[in-house]
Amino acid sequence: DHIIGLSSVISYSSELIVTRGLRSDSTITIKLLSKPSRRTRFNLMKACLRSAFKKQPIYTKDIWNLKGLLCSGTDSNAYRDKIERYWGIRPTEIFGGTEPTCIGVETWRRNGLVLFPDVCFYEFIPETEMEKNLDDPSYVPKSYLINELVEGETYELVISNFKGGAFMRYRAGDLFRCLSLTTPEDGLNIPTFRYIDRIPPIIDIAAFTRITERTVEDAIRLSKLSITDWFACKQYDAEKRPYMHLFIELDTTQSDIAFSKELITEQLGIYFRYIDSDYKDLKHMLGIDPLKITILPPGTIAAYNRTREKPIRRINPGHYVVTDILRMVRPVEGEELVCR
Repeated sequence: DHIIGLSSVISYSSELIVTRGLRSDSTITIKLLSKPSRRTRFNLMKACLRSAFKKQPIYTKDIWNLKGLLCSGTDSNAYRDKIERYWGIRPTEIFGGTEPTCIGVETWRRNGLVLFPDVCFYEFIPETEMEKNLDDPSYVPKSYLINELVEGETYELVISNFKGGAFMRYRAGDLFRCLSLTTPEDGLNIPTFRYIDRIPPIIDIAAFTRITERTVEDAIRLSKLSITDWFACKQYDAEKRPYMHLFIELDTTQSDIAFSKELITEQLGIYFRYIDSDYKDLKHMLGIDPLKITILPPGTIAAYNRTREKPIRRINPGHYVVTDILRMVRPVEGEELVCR
């Protein structure tokens, strides 16, 4: 009747069932037909006949009629349309974590998360204040209460646990956008939110692995590749699956750019899997290739930093920063990049 799990896992497992399992001649189909549930057998036989005549796949919604589907995870927004297509029901998002526990759930209309007022005391750091703190760690960002928020603004969440919790004014590292201050149609006089992602210094991929600057530096050091400078950002592919895009510069006296891209991707992938055991599960369990490499000409990042007061962040420097850096180079002879 109900399913609850990580959005990325629900999406990928549903895709596997549809593409590999629910065929008229598959092992899963044969086992389902042998089970005693009359409704399941009837639904599956009807779906098999419709699939055979219309030459279309059998979806999980053709077999099971769910009453509810709860999902969580950093990239739920990227997966919910696919989940709805497979199961025929719009997933309801919940939010929780190790430190705050479960603190929020979507409204019945699924138009935003509501934070439970009896679990934590909430404070909110505006995105502009968070950015100031990232640029200058000595800067103490201002925080605001839930009745002082602005609709449409993005905030970093700060929690203080109730009921004996150990965390006081703890920055959990999660970003939320305030969708509305009130929702009259649901009878709510408190704000609703949409979970955005982790804070910029962390690349969270499908709620499986969290990559920081230290993680990338360790992988580069262990790989012994002649990478002289780098930055990384989280991006999404055409199917809205998240991955880490790593921009690197090489010591051209030791590396041949024309033949290094695949080797570098494979080599770094080995050490990311060695450092983070969850990283290897992204490919095995979710079918996600979490790493993409772009090789920049030597000196590109340093040249861009000279146009700024401070060097760019190594992790998630920002969309416009990446755009400006790519404007500084132009493609020549295939994928090789040179400075303008």
